[in-house]
Amino acid sequence: MLCFNLSALFTVKVLQPRYTAEYGSDVIMGCRFPVHSPLNLMGLSVSWQRKLSLGDKEVYKLNNGQEDLTHQDSDYHGRASLSREELGKGLSLLSITNIKLTDAGDYICVVKYEGADYKYITLEVEAPYKRINLQERRDEEDLILACHSEGYPLAEVSWHYERDLNASIHANTTFEMTRDGLFNITSILRVRPSTPGNYSCAFWNQELNQETSAHKSVVLQDKTPPAHNRGKSPLLFILPICLLALFLLIAIAIKVQRSKSSTKLSTRKGKRRKFRQFLKGDLDLQTKDLTEVTVTD
Repeated sequence: MLCFNLSALFTVKVLQPRYTAEYGSDVIMGCRFPVHSPLNLMGLSVSWQRKLSLGDKEVYKLNNGQEDLTHQDSDYHGRASLSREELGKGLSLLSITNIKLTDAGDYICVVKYEGADYKYITLEVEAPYKRINLQERRDEEDLILACHSEGYPLAEVSWHYERDLNASIHANTTFEMTRDGLFNITSILRVRPSTPGNYSCAFWNQELNQETSAHKSVVLQDKTPPAHNRGKSPLLFILPICLLALFLLIAIAIKVQRSKSSTKLSTRKGKRRKFRQFLKGDLDLQTKDLTEVTVTD
């Protein structure tokens, strides 16, 4: 609760009562106070606060010409600063970088210098659906188109077909909230092979009166056989395969037959070798017997 003994001669005025900033951007809000040159910086205290129902948040404080961040709210650490160069002109300019959705609301500009006064300033934060990611994938014969984007507030997503732009196509649209409070929206459309053409998905932000769209050209897959194969009989493809298989079977049969012939020949040679050895052994025995008879006589 702000309690000051306000001086009628000391009045704080806003440069503008309302500011609009885009999510992720920077904003400078300001108020003006009376000052007589030269400025007595040590006698000046400036405070910026964020008005909340459960209590104010301190955004930035300059106490008797010295920066005092002792009680600065953690949400504004490293993001809030005051332009010291403009103080001599009677301007209290608050800069907030990397704007978040939670920064939206009412701010209080308080100045104490030869008197005291304050004014309210409203900050609005927009998060338009600027970037739409349109992807495609195949699901059997159908084509799946998926549109994805983030923004605030919640947008309406519609799909349109070039042959009937006034009609909206039914699609499956879902959303979830991000940590930053943005709406993460995904819309999926199934396209049949019989309906090629140009498709578009549009994100309509009614509160901001903004529409962003993305387009995709769907081409029907040509399943017609190539011209050089068109009209040819299937026999022209089957016959060479059958002939190749027949040649392979003949080659295998010849190889098996040769293997059998080689085995028989080896067997015959073995038998002849044994017979010769037998004859040789018998002849040696007869010669030995004849020798013994001759010696005896």
